[in-house]
Amino acid sequence: MNFGNFRAAIAGFGGMGKRHLMAYEKIGCPVAAICDLKSPSIPQVSPGDGKVIAHYTEYDRMIQEVRPDILSVATNGPSHAEIARYAVENGVKRVLVEKPVATSLPEAESLRDAVRATGARVAVNHIRRWSPNYHKLLDRLGEGLIGEPRHAYFHCGSTGLGNFATHFFDLLRLLSGSEAAWVSAGIDGRGTPNTRGHQFKDPGGFGMAVMRNGFRAFLDCSEDTGVQYLTVLAGEYGRVVIDELNASYVVRARPFGKPRECPLTQYPEPMEIVPFLAVPHDIPDLTARALANLMGGGTSACTVEDGIQALEMVMAFHESHERGNARVDLPLTGEARCRVVQIA
Repeated sequence: MNFGNFRAAIAGFGGMGKRHLMAYEKIGCPVAAICDLKSPSIPQVSPGDGKVIAHYTEYDRMIQEVRPDILSVATNGPSHAEIARYAVENGVKRVLVEKPVATSLPEAESLRDAVRATGARVAVNHIRRWSPNYHKLLDRLGEGLIGEPRHAYFHCGSTGLGNFATHFFDLLRLLSGSEAAWVSAGIDGRGTPNTRGHQFKDPGGFGMAVMRNGFRAFLDCSEDTGVQYLTVLAGEYGRVVIDELNASYVVRARPFGKPRECPLTQYPEPMEIVPFLAVPHDIPDLTARALANLMGGGTSACTVEDGIQALEMVMAFHESHERGNARVDLPLTGEARCRVVQIA
């Protein structure tokens, strides 16, 4: 599909905003305007068509004057929902908003309501939704690759629950095919300064989540390690070890046939390596796929509602910590739904 007839705009031009510009270039969509408080960092011409990029420091003025066909919201977390909601209420038909979708459930739900009222296409950039590797993995899981998925483990070096772990919460929903039933968690209290500014408070943490279909997940993104992230998915008969940054998906499983007929208590049963070729890709690649999905037809791969479900798990981890690591059932109710976490 030709995206050269679309006019794009980007709100926020830090690291993610620059990646969005690269993504637009990949699909040949010109960027008409960029809004950022540090406008000298904005390039003068759009890679999409070589035309001059307009510079703004106020997102509302940019939207009113440029009238983009699609908007990327790549600012810091507290303004995501506000900007996206303003955009759809003022005629922007397509918006890709960075995760987290908001820093509180009420503001995220306000965006969801605006999307429903306007009919705009809005997606949250949980980038694994557009990963060909995960699409392939889901297909293979449907073929019985490791039997029924039962368990996932995720570890990441020092990062906030809302900043990076929210991706795992979304991935957990994707891999399990279910929603969270309850969590039990703890928050890392070290108080490590946020690299994006002292005003952002998004601590790391650890805990478990149990999905409605019985799938279990364990997460640790505490602030005392600094290593590349790793995901492990276990099923009835096998295991997938996912090292995304190195494009490595290692699958070991009991062979089909009699080995799978043995009782699960026979855990020493041999498992064979199952070939799984992963395709290297980066954030601009996947973001380009997200933009193409928005500008094309069909259902959005990651809706505002999807973003809300991932955000609610972040809030549930905080709630569990405050209750002494107690079990917290989802969906959240009462005051627990009004929590605000200043996720960058």
